[in-house]
Amino acid sequence: MKPYYETESGKLYCGDALDVLKQLPDEIVQCVITSPPYWGLRDYGVEGQLGLEKTPEEYIDKMVMIFREVKRVLRNDGTLWLNMGDCYATHAGCKNSEHSHNFRSAEIAKKQGIYKARPYGKQIGLKEKDLVGMPWRLAFALQADGWYLRSDIIWSKPNPMPESVTDRPTKAHSYVFLMSRQAKYYYDADAVREVTGSEANPEHYGGKSRHDHSQDTIAGQSQTKTMPTVTHPHGRNKRDVWTIPTQPFPGAHFATFPEKLVIPCMKAGTSEKGNCSVCGKPWVRVVEATKYKPLEAKNGERFVDKSRGDKNRKLSGSDYNKQVKTKTIGWQPSCTCDADTVQPIVLDPFMGSGTVAKVCEKYGRGWIGIELSQEYCDIAVKRLKHETAQYKLDLINAGADA
Repeated sequence: MKPYYETESGKLYCGDALDVLKQLPDEIVQCVITSPPYWGLRDYGVEGQLGLEKTPEEYIDKMVMIFREVKRVLRNDGTLWLNMGDCYATHAGCKNSEHSHNFRSAEIAKKQGIYKARPYGKQIGLKEKDLVGMPWRLAFALQADGWYLRSDIIWSKPNPMPESVTDRPTKAHSYVFLMSRQAKYYYDADAVREVTGSEANPEHYGGKSRHDHSQDTIAGQSQTKTMPTVTHPHGRNKRDVWTIPTQPFPGAHFATFPEKLVIPCMKAGTSEKGNCSVCGKPWVRVVEATKYKPLEAKNGERFVDKSRGDKNRKLSGSDYNKQVKTKTIGWQPSCTCDADTVQPIVLDPFMGSGTVAKVCEKYGRGWIGIELSQEYCDIAVKRLKHETAQYKLDLINAGADA
């Protein structure tokens, strides 16, 4: 199987995702980041495309088959990051097709001459104007097929597509599902910590909370005491609501995957140091532990510990000796092969305009992309050639400045 385009780090295959995946070896990728064609969104004009199935069930069945092959190609300790949006059941048909589902309103469909006045509910069991619930239909189907459903991440869009609706809120989010092959998998939490401004000084871990002040009555007087807090000095754990604007792209692809959405998935799902060149296991962080030292409360004083149900308790010696991992001091292999490292590989079976590949090139990860449309393959190739040249120029300039 010859790639349509190849760089030092990755390969792009132009073809049907299921057909190409079946030709790939077992367990060769560390992470999968992808945004499949949404059901009923648009007609890309490509034979064999996903998204124009007559019913949600038909679409889900196809997706389960594809992601069954994805699971085979993914390492046992790997992760899948799957973006999926929703749609509403309407009488508006897809342009140049006979299928009766789309984001278009009936009014717009009539103006475009594509309105299909037929009873939608009788066809697929949904009423006119029903929210289809496609993201969760797909997530539950994959879960039933053996995937671990680990997190439902909300991609909040501050610049959503305008909607001329007056009987519901404007849709301004979609889902990114974090899934895995097994219960234990590689996840680099430190790579995606969120800096909030309330991080503690590593030298005296803990300290004043920005908002957790409590009232404690002593001898009939009300006093405000500061509850000892435990916050990681390099940021809090990544939350599951990500506010990221949609990213326009001056090409033919209408639904470009924002780079800022891909980056945390890639950083959490792949090792910055790399993977073992022999067994493929990722290198992991070596972290230094620091003792937690409360600043305000003294031993024996009472304070309100909200983590224990807002009950007054005395500060004990154990509160002074909590070990908290604070910073990376190096990397070590998670195997005993004693071999060199290679780039972890990220797979996108629905590559589109090549955003996942572009991010991987920038951050030193390997990649495999699959795209059915030759038009989009050409867009991705042009984009990658431009970006690769720009990265090399930036490195040259950085070396000259140094």
